[in-house]
Amino acid sequence: MSEKIKRCAVYIRVSTAEQMIHGKSLQAQREYLERYAAEHDMVIAGVYADEGKTARKELKKRKAIHSLLEDVKTGKIDVIIFWRLDRWFRNLSDFYKVQDILDAHDVHWISVSEPGINMETRDGRLQLNVVLSIGQNEVDTTSERIRFVNEASIRQGKLIFGEANMPIGYKSSIVDGRKCMIKDPDTEHMVKDFFQYFQKHQSKTGTVRYMQDKYDTDFSYSMLRTMLSSEFYKGTYRGFPYCPAYLTEQEWSELQNISQKNVKRTPSGRVYLFSGLIHCPVCGQKLVGTGCSSIINRKTGEKRTYCYYRCNKAMLDRLCKNRHRVSQNLIEKYLLDNLSMEYEKYQIRYGKIREQKMKTKNTKTPEKLQKELERLNLLFQKSRIEWDYYNKEYSRIEQELKSLLEIRPQPQKDYSDLEELLKTDLKNMYQKLTPENQRSFWRCTIKEIYLKDDYTVKYVDFL
Repeated sequence: MSEKIKRCAVYIRVSTAEQMIHGKSLQAQREYLERYAAEHDMVIAGVYADEGKTARKELKKRKAIHSLLEDVKTGKIDVIIFWRLDRWFRNLSDFYKVQDILDAHDVHWISVSEPGINMETRDGRLQLNVVLSIGQNEVDTTSERIRFVNEASIRQGKLIFGEANMPIGYKSSIVDGRKCMIKDPDTEHMVKDFFQYFQKHQSKTGTVRYMQDKYDTDFSYSMLRTMLSSEFYKGTYRGFPYCPAYLTEQEWSELQNISQKNVKRTPSGRVYLFSGLIHCPVCGQKLVGTGCSSIINRKTGEKRTYCYYRCNKAMLDRLCKNRHRVSQNLIEKYLLDNLSMEYEKYQIRYGKIREQKMKTKNTKTPEKLQKELERLNLLFQKSRIEWDYYNKEYSRIEQELKSLLEIRPQPQKDYSDLEELLKTDLKNMYQKLTPENQRSFWRCTIKEIYLKDDYTVKYVDFL
């Protein structure tokens, strides 16, 4: 009695690096497996190809595998064939996740060039686990080496990605014999305008609309988030100097603070001047805006809006005892009346902190620790130290460097613009601003507001 013809799935995979180095093309694998299927009286139900994917890649990123598994679940496949086991998986955990699905639908696989590896015999399963473990270790080791090489390239300013991943405002060019990032003269003015507009208006939605109207109708909110968070624009990549900067370190930090603050504008027209600035006096959580409206003239229907700030950790999570609502009007009035006094108190407080930092003595400096890291990288690159030692020492020095930078005294801040502003008729100028510009004024002046137990202002930190 002849055997029933089996429907086989041909799975082929090659990573970009393998194809370049070893010539393991998808076409070669496909031809090899199609011959095998013909010789063993199998009919090919489908060909599933993952091109440019490593077998160590996360399972969710291997689309051909998912397509294959969908066909397995619908009963279209009896057996899966692939060239070698390392074409299928090099990851133990993902292998067994997929194997559970295959077992549930009575589908098995064949590694055509490795007949001794299988799930049917004890020796086959042993060999399977050994090969998978070795393969996973090889890929992990290679990944570590590649990561090290990439870090060395980054320190030298070499471009390690393609044009498709280039951020807006940059392009690639050959400088001093190496390919690196330079500013793109065609979009440079657009990037500068973007940061200037956002810094001035501090509105993400408004900035997106401005860029759409003036430059590109396809400019999206996701593009805005990328530009605000990408360190390329301050001239670094993974902490190393890498490309021409559009922003100074201080400007970039200020933009991060603005971006992370919660600016809330309700459909009713309420503008919350101090969102993301006021701390809860009980738990320290940032207070959020809340409000209401009431009719003050029944004949005309005129309404008055009221803005408050509350602790959501208390109101929503019930983890804080502060259920008090802080009036925006009272905070605003206090600051307009006492901004000069609060600035003087801040200068005294900041001076004490700075003096304390100046007294801190350190036997090591960031420069010395950076040289230690460079020496360590050189030793590892020359294979004079093992990965475990390298990883342990690199982590230790990196932590020392981070701790040292945290306690080093920061450069004296420049408050000359604020001091000049405090000499003017601030109240009169403030009353002429729109609510949106009033909000921008406070966010450009004040970093944080701390409250007393009676919910009045305790002290103010300035930007």
